[in-house]
Amino acid sequence: MKSIFLSPLFAVAILTLPAQRLLSQVKPNLPAASIAGDDAQNAAPQIIEDLQQKAEAGDPLAENNLGFAYAFGRGIEQNYQQAAHWFTLAANAGFAPAQVNLGALYERGWAESRDMTLAIRWYRAAAAQGDPLAECKLGNIYHAGRGASRDDAEAAIWYRKAAEHGNAVAQNNLGSFYHHGVAFARDYAKALFWYRKAAAQGLAEADNNLGVMYEDGLGVEKDYHQAAAFYAEAANQGVTRGEYNLATLYYSGRGVPLDYVTAYLWYSRAAAAGDGTAARVLKQLAGIMTPRQKELAQARVAESQAASLSEDPAHSPFDPARTNPK
Repeated sequence: MKSIFLSPLFAVAILTLPAQRLLSQVKPNLPAASIAGDDAQNAAPQIIEDLQQKAEAGDPLAENNLGFAYAFGRGIEQNYQQAAHWFTLAANAGFAPAQVNLGALYERGWAESRDMTLAIRWYRAAAAQGDPLAECKLGNIYHAGRGASRDDAEAAIWYRKAAEHGNAVAQNNLGSFYHHGVAFARDYAKALFWYRKAAAQGLAEADNNLGVMYEDGLGVEKDYHQAAAFYAEAANQGVTRGEYNLATLYYSGRGVPLDYVTAYLWYSRAAAAGDGTAARVLKQLAGIMTPRQKELAQARVAESQAASLSEDPAHSPFDPARTNPK
């Protein structure tokens, strides 16, 4: 399948990539931290001390953010039990972000044990307050049948709520439902509408899905050039399916110049991310390339790998302990 349906494990983490970058630095006077965020920085000791004082005084925001600090070891030793403790206090006070975080702890098994009943309970509590992350999580649970019987009609209800509240993952998934005729009759116009909403928020997987719509002429006039532009947007943000789809256009010369070297580069990136089909096509492509093309392609791959390594925050001297849950 060329399109991507996103099934977050965490509140906003998708598949193996972050759906959105949420502000998750543990600092006072900032929005509530989400355990699904992937851009958290280490908190300074004075910030942790300030959070502890406010949390012990019963401030739900501080309780939530202190729970986040414990969950990922930001400025304090990692301790999931303490994370659950502080999330629970904030959640019991009705603080929706903490309810989502506590649900995610139970879903992941980072609390005392993996408990989907409690995860759903807390997601529902947050969703009752209109929290879009919780609504999206419930959509994923019902679609996957994880902790509840699979029910795509129920999933669609929650995706629509979350999508209308601006959640990009839910917008993409609602678009996918319309695209593939899940819970609704196929409606390419509505699929395009929701994909575009998600892409406008920077969700690269939605860019890939828009590329599929243009490549296949679904709801729009077939346009390989436009498809290539959307695939490139997704591929340049590390979306494996976008890398594969872009490579295929270069391999066939549709929407872009026929270019085996560039096709090799993108198939290589997709294969390195675990795409078995890309690995097989890569071998076929190598069999028809000239020695010079192979040399250039391998040089491009090496250059790409070096650039990726230098940009990887895990290799940055500024934050060597950075954690990126997936």
